[in-house]
Amino acid sequence: MRRGSLASLILWSALFFPVSSRAQEIRWKTDFVFYGDNTEFAHFFRVGETILGAQFKSFLQLDTGPRTSVQAGVFADHRSGADKFLDPVKPILSFRYHTDTSLGVLGTLETRDRHGYLEPLEVTTLEFTRPIEYGLQWIESRPCFHADLYLNWQHLNTSRSREIFDYGGVLWGGVAKFARIEAQVHGLHHGGQLFDVGPVTNNVVYGLGARLHRETAALGEVSLAGFELFSKGKPDPFVDTPTITGHGTYLKASVSPARILELFAIWWTGRDFVTNEGDHNYGSPGLDNSFYRSDRHYQELGAVKKLEIERGIALDGELRLHRIEGRVEYSYRLVVRVPFALRVR
Repeated sequence: MRRGSLASLILWSALFFPVSSRAQEIRWKTDFVFYGDNTEFAHFFRVGETILGAQFKSFLQLDTGPRTSVQAGVFADHRSGADKFLDPVKPILSFRYHTDTSLGVLGTLETRDRHGYLEPLEVTTLEFTRPIEYGLQWIESRPCFHADLYLNWQHLNTSRSREIFDYGGVLWGGVAKFARIEAQVHGLHHGGQLFDVGPVTNNVVYGLGARLHRETAALGEVSLAGFELFSKGKPDPFVDTPTITGHGTYLKASVSPARILELFAIWWTGRDFVTNEGDHNYGSPGLDNSFYRSDRHYQELGAVKKLEIERGIALDGELRLHRIEGRVEYSYRLVVRVPFALRVR
């Protein structure tokens, strides 16, 4: 029997034949994302790139009990102007354990908003270029505490390349109604023991900070975030070069006047900061590693508008001004998210 026929037989059997277990339910869920992200400049630390397209995650969720479920389906991305109709196409397959406050995942991870990372740890375009991750994850959400810890396996160790995985998490705890302490850690590992095909490298970025927020009559919700970040790694993880240690200070302030839109400002200063998966505007190495500037200063101004077009359909728009080593550039983003759910049985 061919693979396609076998997969179809398994799917139809799951839909139409009862399974001997209590409280089982099958739901079909699909999340559509239509996106456009445009960087109208090219610099030492970022390329002028337009990311325009649409993607979806469609899967069956089998609730095997009050605390466990299985998801099985497919993810696909269509980039406007690309030669291939869908690329990449990836499986969605995960086992989940959940309670009122906890979620444990084995398989396809939850990656919305990049686990809550700051831009120096993970660049925002990963929301479109790597929305699917595989590995282990534990999310704990309580009124005064939140944790998202994960291991994402990106690539296996083969005779031609090292294994690649990243790991880490975001934890925060409330210390008052208007304040919380937050820690963030991100690690990227290139290695493997099966085949020795290049240097073993690690890039670790971590930091500690605080967030303050308060409701005001004139400016809506006012928030202020401050973090001290540290890094250890190599500008190019594929080349055996000395490890560099660095640090940086990240500040972000935002207001939401009349809740019409969010206005924010980011201020960054760093020294020898190395981040392989973060926004290179915050790092010392350039994109092609031929440029390096030890002391970095970067500022950003932006406006964000989020609204619900119809029930469940969300539109997010962003406009950003970037000040990079004295030059002022701009970028913008538009995202529409459309969820769909249907109870199959």
